[in-house]
Amino acid sequence: MIDRLAALVPPSLAAFGCRIAATPSRPEARPLSILASKAAFDGVVDGFGRALGEGGSGGAGQGFETADRRALVSLWTQYYLPALIIPYFTALSRLGRALPIGFDRVGFELDEAGIVSRFIVAEADSRDAEPEPGLDPLIEGHLRPFFDLCHGHYGLSRRVLWCNAGVTADFALRELSIGTAAMVPVQFRVEACLGRCGADAFGRCPLARAFSVGEERRRRVCCMRYKLPGVPSCGALCPVDHLTKASC
Repeated sequence: MIDRLAALVPPSLAAFGCRIAATPSRPEARPLSILASKAAFDGVVDGFGRALGEGGSGGAGQGFETADRRALVSLWTQYYLPALIIPYFTALSRLGRALPIGFDRVGFELDEAGIVSRFIVAEADSRDAEPEPGLDPLIEGHLRPFFDLCHGHYGLSRRVLWCNAGVTADFALRELSIGTAAMVPVQFRVEACLGRCGADAFGRCPLARAFSVGEERRRRVCCMRYKLPGVPSCGALCPVDHLTKASC
């Protein structure tokens, strides 16, 4: 299943189609479970911050050594989450199947920018029960334990993290639904869980409340990127930009 995903991702999401693979591409691949160690997680965040600073106009280390750690981790997750959620939703919507992405079973690789370039997900063998198609393997099996680590290590609000994930999930479903004549049943259930298709958000799905209520689509909770020097805002989605402009 995993080797089929890249060909099934729509062109607008193609950059993320190969972010999940069954085998590593480099020897530096590590299990996600190492992030339970704050020292190991710090090493990942430090590498991301250094690369971000070196890529900015202010030269190496542009303020990221002293930047708000919560904001830096939030920004890092905004690269992590599409690499995970887009292939996962592609498998659900195109194959009607859930990827086996339990947090403690997945490996990862980083690129030169300190961003997750690949998740390593082992194909289930005949002895393993394939995850039930739906959101539980993603939400309960991966996102919740990952967000608990982000919160525990850095004090980053879980509301920020769920909003980051919800924005990504909404974007992925919008793109996957373009040009699709009919949804497989599991995709309709996922759309309903996120309050799409004219349906109310099902139950208390934590991905369903990413946007504030109103005519304009705007994040309900700020991702904090405004605290990072030289990092652009998220544009029309940004609730801080909206409040700033409203007060002028």
